[in-house]
Amino acid sequence: ATTIYFISTKGFAYVKDNVIGHATKDLAEGEWVYSEYGDPGVRIETPKVLKRQDISNSLPKETMALIKDMNSFAYGSMTDHFYINLGTITYAKETEMDLNQAYEGYLKTLELRGAKNIFMKPEDFKTEQGIDGIRGYGTMSFIDPIQQKSIKVYCEILLFRQAGGLQQIMVTHEEGDTYGQQILERIINSVELKTAQQ
Repeated sequence: ATTIYFISTKGFAYVKDNVIGHATKDLAEGEWVYSEYGDPGVRIETPKVLKRQDISNSLPKETMALIKDMNSFAYGSMTDHFYINLGTITYAKETEMDLNQAYEGYLKTLELRGAKNIFMKPEDFKTEQGIDGIRGYGTMSFIDPIQQKSIKVYCEILLFRQAGGLQQIMVTHEEGDTYGQQILERIINSVELKTAQQ
């Protein structure tokens, strides 16, 4: 009866956010963490500490032969309400990485991991430190492995090339989730790349 009263007087969104609980609202309003990950380092503010992932088995052996060091850190999964993935790669030989090719390769990797209907738009991006990169933004869909239904997410990807390596950040949230968008913007605005001089 109380829930019905609140839905009729305050609306379902209020009840979902304040009575039932809203996963991304809890993240947005919780205590955030500012930390550095990988090499070359990425400093970033996130609602939770990112956990190290082992992705070496998901890459072809030819690709692994070119890599000196690789780190991946994440919170959640691509089919969760909210997902953060941060990765850094240092190449075995000094190589001039084409960021546009790296971006296209990243989208292909997402496709192999189950992404469908990928509508992403790339644009030039510059950090406050003046480091150039690429920002991709748009939507894609994943199949929820439990409910077996399609979930549409909004996604932003940042890619940077420096110090003989590649740095990438990906953040996704369910499309239309205002708390998810607030978290995404706060994360993207906090990105600071460690340079060789630091």
